[in-house]
Amino acid sequence: MLGLVILSFFINQAKIDQAMEYIRLHYHQGIPKASYQKFSLPPIPHFLSHQRELSFGRDDIIIGDEPNETLRITGYFYHLGNIIIINNGVLIVTKSDFHLDGGITIADRGEAWFDSSQVRFHQHYIYHHWIEIYDSGSCTITNTTTDFSGFPLGFAIMDEGRIALNNVTNRDWSTSVLFQHARARLTRITGYTGEWLFGDETHGEFHHTNDLITWYFFPDSSIIDLNFPEGDTIYNFFIDSTLPNISGIGYHVEIDSSVGCQWATIPLSGSRVTIRNSLLRVTGLMFTGGDSNQVSGLVNGLHYDDWILPLGDRYYRLINTTVTTWNLYAYDSTSLHLKNSIFGELGASGFGYAQVENAYCDGSGGHIEAGYWATVFVLLSSISADVISGEHGLLILGHCAMPFGRIWANGASIMVIINTSYPEDPIPSDTAIVFVAAITGPSSGFIPDTIGIVGSAFIDPGPHNPLDFDHYRLYYRAVGDSEWIPVGDSQSVEVRRDTLDYWITNGLKEGDYELRLVVKDDVGDSVEAMRGIRLEPIGVGEPQADRINQSLLIERERERCYRIRGRGEFEIFDATGRIVHRFRSKTIWRAPVSGIFYLRSKDGRQSWKLIVY
Repeated sequence: MLGLVILSFFINQAKIDQAMEYIRLHYHQGIPKASYQKFSLPPIPHFLSHQRELSFGRDDIIIGDEPNETLRITGYFYHLGNIIIINNGVLIVTKSDFHLDGGITIADRGEAWFDSSQVRFHQHYIYHHWIEIYDSGSCTITNTTTDFSGFPLGFAIMDEGRIALNNVTNRDWSTSVLFQHARARLTRITGYTGEWLFGDETHGEFHHTNDLITWYFFPDSSIIDLNFPEGDTIYNFFIDSTLPNISGIGYHVEIDSSVGCQWATIPLSGSRVTIRNSLLRVTGLMFTGGDSNQVSGLVNGLHYDDWILPLGDRYYRLINTTVTTWNLYAYDSTSLHLKNSIFGELGASGFGYAQVENAYCDGSGGHIEAGYWATVFVLLSSISADVISGEHGLLILGHCAMPFGRIWANGASIMVIINTSYPEDPIPSDTAIVFVAAITGPSSGFIPDTIGIVGSAFIDPGPHNPLDFDHYRLYYRAVGDSEWIPVGDSQSVEVRRDTLDYWITNGLKEGDYELRLVVKDDVGDSVEAMRGIRLEPIGVGEPQADRINQSLLIERERERCYRIRGRGEFEIFDATGRIVHRFRSKTIWRAPVSGIFYLRSKDGRQSWKLIVY
């Protein structure tokens, strides 16, 4: 069986233009400052509405396309690509140093067995790879150590799928999602057991495990009145609809003789949930359908004496309960607007739309992500977490502060970063593309003067995206005017945190101005950034290769070389105030570097700024 992958480079300029228009309204506002808090556990990865797609590539290993096919692996093994087990195919890995830069999909009646092995998944970003189990597939791992390259790995177990782990050491975190009639049994797990999410008619058992978070979906029509056990060492706990005050859930989960246990809840629309006397690691708010939802005032780490979540589609009451982290998710075609909150994670999938404004993502729940065809727009907020776009998602950051975390653009996604500070450059992969436009300074200047406008203007495509940077251009206008005036010519070289252009302010009036940066790719797609700047008069002139007050003439001979003539003695200073050259009447001066220098008559009565290039 062959699969065909069609790559799409379509950029929805209309969506980007809408975001640019909204950002323009706020370009003058300040950016909240973030504070960093280190948690004892690694960030909790997000819940994914995982899409089932059984596709094949030329580098994939397919087991089961021939009847009763079995692949046995021992010793050293490395493969770049996926392993796909179908029909009644079987993968058996024993006493192996097993390395896979890809995912594993088990469908139909396929089986995978790992025993007495070192199993490493080579990942290049979080959730790069998944183990997916569908139909009646199964995966059994025993007496094995796993390593996920320092990034969390995803597990999706659906239908009648089964997974069992016994005597396993997990060096890295993982997220596992169970739906339909999936079953999981984990015994004697050291390192990280990870987080496990239960819904539908699933079944989970955890015995002698370590560092475990269990998530519980409370569906429509469910009625829950529950208090979770105190402390993180758990014996003989279970949850299902046989308990008093619990109805409407189909899953059964039991935990025994386990340490480092934490609890997470997801009250869905139509549920009626009361949590008492508990410490919740996470409450996840999931929004589905096509409704528009407004949420504000959520704060991580709050204790609630008696509080009801102010959402009309569900009843969620907390009595003597602390919520360490609030996570939010927008799915289907729903719209979510989050304001004035401190939260741990936000994700959008399907065709969902999520807008975050005046908020802080502290990373205690995971990260910010736009996947599938969703759009996430973060404005005037602080982020101490990773930011990710994937599949065909569009993610826009406008006027944000990001002191910690990384930026990843994967799949065929689009990332747009406007006037946002971040610790390291975005990392694009696959056919993704990243647009960056920023004017970072200055916020004031003088008349007459030549002002260096500093910022960034670049486009980074993934390795398989043919689009690339074409040019950028700076414009200015007085506040209240409608016409934009070019600062200079279009620039065909990308800039990263450096001088974009020089603005000559001679002849302009004192007052407030707007600067506008437009960045375009080689097919005409564009993004823009704006910044306000105030101009004030100053008594320091600047020579423009002509006579200034009949006392000085400066002519540029070639790169960084100037012919200077004047009456009297002169000194040239660099930006630190150090004298770099002295002359009388005339000189040919070769500047040591490009940049700003100051020319002053020795008597100190006149001075000029010289832009050297």
